[in-house]
Amino acid sequence: MQMSADIEFYVRRERQERQLAERARDTDGRRVHLELARCYAQLIADAGEGNARSDPA
Repeated sequence: MQMSADIEFYVRRERQERQLAERARDTDGRRVHLELARCYAQLIADAGEGNARSDPA
């Protein structure tokens, strides 16, 4: 099971990536930030299910 500090980090990073996507000047930058946000969202979901891996590859 993930530690709450890990989950808090994932939540903070997801929010930051979404904010960066909103401010991105081009489509490619926006896409990359949104993809990172989706990855963090998946880590959060996995942690909530007790399935988070220690190596989020």
